[in-house]
Amino acid sequence: MTGKELQRLRRQDILQLLLTQSREAARLQEEQKELEEELLRIEENNERLMGRLNEKDVLNHKLKGRLEEKGRRIAELEREIKAWDAHKAKVMNEAGSIADAVLLLNDVFEAVQHAADQYLYNIRQRCEVLADRLYQEPEREFDWISAGESDIREDM
Repeated sequence: MTGKELQRLRRQDILQLLLTQSREAARLQEEQKELEEELLRIEENNERLMGRLNEKDVLNHKLKGRLEEKGRRIAELEREIKAWDAHKAKVMNEAGSIADAVLLLNDVFEAVQHAADQYLYNIRQRCEVLADRLYQEPEREFDWISAGESDIREDM
């Protein structure tokens, strides 16, 4: 409203207008007060939430540290597993080599046993020959050592 319009109004209309405006001003002040209280509650809630968020950040940081430590431990264990696998493969290869060596040694031992049996057989044969000579020529003095050596030389 302009100044001319206000001058044309009656006193009662002006009072009515002032009363309406004062009620509107009171209502707006009340609304402003409620909004300020709500803003205060929101700010307090935000501060509380920021505190909780900071706590979560600290917890998150700790968990990240633990996760990194677990990752390092997993990597270390994976390296150990690889080392054990390599060792296992080496042992398995050596076990195969050992088994092959045992088979070869068995052949060697069989050959040695055969040679020992042959040697004992030859010794028994010589002993029998010497015993036969002794029984056939009991009166003759017999040199056991030289007789055995000459027989050995003859066999070679």
